[in-house]
Amino acid sequence: MTFKQITSTFIGAAALMLAGCSADEAAPDKAGISAPDLIVINGDVYTSDPAAARIQAFAVTGGKFSAVGTNEQMQALAGESTRVIDAMGNTVTPGLIDAHSHVSGDSPYVAGVDLSYVADKSEWLEMIAATDKRLPAGEWLIGGNWDHTLSDGNYPTKQMLDEVLPDRPAILRHIDGHYAWVNSKALEMAGVTAETAAPPGGEVVVDPATGDTTGILLEGAQNLVANIVPARSDAQRQEGLAKMYNYANSFGITGLHQMGGLDDYLHIVENGDPTIRVWYGTWNRGGINEPIENVVDRIVAKKAEVSERVSATNREEAAGPLLNLAFVKLINDGVLSAHTAVLTEAYSDRDGWKGEYIASPEKLKMQVEAITAAGLPVAVHSIGDAAVKATLDAFEAAKDNTVPFPNRIEHIEVVHDEDIQRFKELGVIASMQPNHATNSIVYVPERLGEHRTRRAYVWKSMLNAGVPVVFGADYFTSPLNPLVQIADSVFRVSPFGFNDSKPFHLEQAVSFEEALMAYTQSGANITAWKDEVGSITVGKWADFVLLDGIVPSPMNESFRNLAVDATYFAGREVYARQE
Repeated sequence: MTFKQITSTFIGAAALMLAGCSADEAAPDKAGISAPDLIVINGDVYTSDPAAARIQAFAVTGGKFSAVGTNEQMQALAGESTRVIDAMGNTVTPGLIDAHSHVSGDSPYVAGVDLSYVADKSEWLEMIAATDKRLPAGEWLIGGNWDHTLSDGNYPTKQMLDEVLPDRPAILRHIDGHYAWVNSKALEMAGVTAETAAPPGGEVVVDPATGDTTGILLEGAQNLVANIVPARSDAQRQEGLAKMYNYANSFGITGLHQMGGLDDYLHIVENGDPTIRVWYGTWNRGGINEPIENVVDRIVAKKAEVSERVSATNREEAAGPLLNLAFVKLINDGVLSAHTAVLTEAYSDRDGWKGEYIASPEKLKMQVEAITAAGLPVAVHSIGDAAVKATLDAFEAAKDNTVPFPNRIEHIEVVHDEDIQRFKELGVIASMQPNHATNSIVYVPERLGEHRTRRAYVWKSMLNAGVPVVFGADYFTSPLNPLVQIADSVFRVSPFGFNDSKPFHLEQAVSFEEALMAYTQSGANITAWKDEVGSITVGKWADFVLLDGIVPSPMNESFRNLAVDATYFAGREVYARQE
C-alpha cells in the first residue's frame, strides 16, 4: 500500500504542539472523551457532504466518523492506541454504493467462465476450452459476459461452441444479460428447435439461409434452456457470494442496491462476514406470471422475515445496516443492442420495428398500482423512450399510493426531453449505468439515428432538471469497478476506441464530484440509511476508501490509472491492496 499506517505513541502531545497550544490548555477539551480508534491524515478527502466537501483528515471512533477537519485538529485528538493512517496526499472518498447490481454466488467471476471485455472470439474459445478442462464431467458450463460488438459485431454461433464443447452443455449469457449463446448439446437437452415458440418479447434466432437454430436466444427465450440447468448447490453459491463480497470490496464498494440471491445474502449476514450494505430489490427475471396479489403478499411476508432475521443477529449494532428487502424490480422492455428495447419511433436500422413490450403498459400499471398500494417502492427496467414513458405513466397513475422511498427507473438509455421533467414532477429516481453509454457507442447511432442520439444517456440533463441520479454497474453487464464507471461518466469515451475515441455527446458528461455523489450519498438518499451512510460526516458509519493517487484537477485521462488501496467498512479494514 502507498499510504502509511502508524500506531500512535505520544502523538497526541506532538499534535498539540502542531496545533499551537499546550497540553494543559487542551486538556479540558479532551476530558472525559475517548481517543479515536483511527484517524486519517494528509488526505485529499472528498466527503460527499456539502457542509464540508473537501477536508484533510477525519477520525473514527466505535466504527463511526467522530470528527472531521484539518490534520492538526485530528492529530490533537489521538491517544496512545490510536491508529494513524497517513494518506500521503492521496484521494479518499466515502464507501462507494453501487445502485444497480446483480452480484451473486453464480456470477461468472466465481461460477464459470468470464469473457467480459475480451474482444477476440478465438480467445473466447480458448478460455471456454480451459474452463471445460477444470469442470467435472456432466456439469454445465455457465457464465459468459461475452460482447460481440467489441469485434465484428456478429453473433457467435452454436457451431463455434460445438467445436470446443461437443459433449458438455453450455449456456453463456451476453454481457447485457438479455440474450444467451448455447451449443447444440444444450438445445438438444432442452428440446429447442427452429419451431419452438418463444415467450412474448423473446426469440429463438433462426438462420434464414438454413432454417436451423443459430444458438442465440433472445430475452425470455433464454429460459427455454436456462430452466433445465441444474442449480448450483447452496454451499457453492454461498462460497461464491463470499468471494464476490471480497471482489466488490476491492473496488471500494461498501453498498449495493442488489437484485437477486436474497437467501444467500441472508446467509452471509447470519453466518459469514458481511462487509457490504445491501438494499435489496426482489424480482423475477421471467416476469410476474401469477396473480399480483399473491406476489405482493409473499414479498411483504418475506420483508418481515428478513427484518426479523437480520435483527436477531445483533450485528447491525456494531457495524450498521446490513440488509433490507426494500423494493420490487420490474421490467417492461429489452435492450437496444438486440432491438428489444421499445421505442416511440421505429429503429433506424430495422424498418417498421419499434420493439416489443415484455410487460405491456396496461399490465405494468396494474402491477405498479398493486405493489405501491402495499407500501413497496418499484424499480422498473426501461431502456427505450417508449418504455420509459410507459413507466412514468404507471407511476403517475399510482401517485396517490404512499411509499417510504422513491420509485425508480433503471437504465433510461434514451428518453424524450419532456419526460425528463416528469421524473422531477413525480419524484422518480434516474438509476443509470455510465459504461452502458461508452460501450454502446458502436451501435447506438445505428439503432437510433443521429436525430435521437442526443437523447441517449442524458445524465447531465437529468441533473440539470433537478432529478436525483444514482450510478451503478448493472454487473455483470459492465465492469463492477466504480472508478471505470466514473471515468466513463466524466469522459464519455469508448474504452475500445469506438467512434475514433471521440467523446459521445460530451454535453452530457458530468464532473467528478457529480459522479462521486451519484456513487455515494445519492445512493444512500433513496434508502432508509441516508443519515447513516453515504458521506464522511460525523455520526455516520465509517465506510471509506483510500486510492493510490490523487484525482487530477482538472480531470484528465490519468484518472484511469487510479486504483483502490484500501477499503474500510464501519471503521474496519476489509480490503488492502497487496504490493
